[in-house]
Amino acid sequence: MTVDKKFQGHIIICGLGATAVQIIEKLESYLEKKTVGKDTIIGEVILRDYIVIESSSEAIEKMRSKWQNIHYLIGDATDDDVLEQANISDAYGIFPVLSSEKDNLYITMAARQLNPRIRIVARTADIFNIGKKLFKGGANSVVSPNFIGGLRIVSEIARHHVTDFLDEMLRDKNTQLKMAEVVISPDSVLCGLSLKEARLPEQCGLMIIAMKKRGDKFYTYNPSAAARIENADTVVVLGYTDQIAELRRQAQGEGYKKSGVFIVE
Repeated sequence: MTVDKKFQGHIIICGLGATAVQIIEKLESYLEKKTVGKDTIIGEVILRDYIVIESSSEAIEKMRSKWQNIHYLIGDATDDDVLEQANISDAYGIFPVLSSEKDNLYITMAARQLNPRIRIVARTADIFNIGKKLFKGGANSVVSPNFIGGLRIVSEIARHHVTDFLDEMLRDKNTQLKMAEVVISPDSVLCGLSLKEARLPEQCGLMIIAMKKRGDKFYTYNPSAAARIENADTVVVLGYTDQIAELRRQAQGEGYKKSGVFIVE
């Protein structure tokens, strides 16, 4: 279907190349989902709507033969008017994943200008040169399939048990064990407590992997029990989906059902 409603908090996917198709495949793999109130969730994560922008009508028709109810716009994702038709000003995130490095850079810069709050995850083949320009243009993250592929190949030799574990946890939709990030809201019951006082392993059964203080660039791994949990801090945990859901309820307080962070697990 075309964009027939006013989207808010959604994801925009630019193009229908190999990377974009993989993104859609991943999103559509979560068809077996459950509901909390009016929220559709993947495990503990609220699923966001997404829109595909593609200039080729033929590619759109091919896509619709597989995913009939998908939202799309036929147009050029480097055109600001098309981005505005996709309601980029209210979007949560955007994937500039076209084959052209120049186009991805332009989309990144335009998206940041049109929506200063948007999360931008861009694709590039050259993580060291073009990647730097994408970051300067406003990207939050830059992914190189070649670079990631190389790391994966080495990991299969150097630490294949770790790789197998992460694959099972992150890719198998039937596996209940997940790694998740939880942001602390100001009305959370956890706000102001130390990790020792919060007793998250005892209360929720979770393993605390890392913490990131508001405004910090880096994570603190295996944080000490004295570490204080404060507003807008991020806690990275490992546990089962029901345990993570309980932590998210405590972390978000009354705003839990409205908060929803998009996470590709």
